[in-house]
Amino acid sequence: MASREGAEFRNYSPGPAAGNGSRTGMDQGNRPVVAAFALPPLELSPGVLVHSRENREAAVETWLLLASPDAQKAQREWRRDGLTLLRCGGLFSAVRIPAAIIHAAAGTEDPRELTDVLGDALDGPVFYDRSGRQFYALTPHSTARLWRVPDTECLGSDFFLGVPATSVTEPDPRYRAWWVVPMDGPAVLCVPDAVVCFVQRGRSLVAAAKDQETRNA
Repeated sequence: MASREGAEFRNYSPGPAAGNGSRTGMDQGNRPVVAAFALPPLELSPGVLVHSRENREAAVETWLLLASPDAQKAQREWRRDGLTLLRCGGLFSAVRIPAAIIHAAAGTEDPRELTDVLGDALDGPVFYDRSGRQFYALTPHSTARLWRVPDTECLGSDFFLGVPATSVTEPDPRYRAWWVVPMDGPAVLCVPDAVVCFVQRGRSLVAAAKDQETRNA
């Protein structure tokens, strides 16, 4: 069943991979995953290695592909559409937060400022889907079992979520979603308590603004 945002699907089954009749990417034991090409780390001085942006991005892409039922298809969709469906609840959960709450808590709607504010506050990856005006904070897979914050939802194992390509890190008219805070590395996710605090702050500010509007009406 498609959600109202159109990027999330509950109890969705993408079906068999094209061409071979198998569902690639689902079984942790024998899943064939197409690994993204990763460059070796750069050596700035003897014994000091620094991973390039391309290296980190490739590692993150490979990790995210583990949440796809068909890694090759997911890669093609990322290249073509900038978005592909990934399964929540295994590698990660995703907290869906209305834009009004994020903007209120951050004190800004400017994309560049949001990157700095959300990066500092949530310490993990966040992307924005313009079609539903929703932000998604990726958190550990267990978050969905305990999430009880009003006005938000944590998408767990019942959901497939449209996730942008790792290369889409700023607003682009060709794509509906982009990473406001890109992933810093495989399995580097937002701290759930930090997401709760940030959301609660935003909810309080939104409620206060509505109360002020009512009194001024």
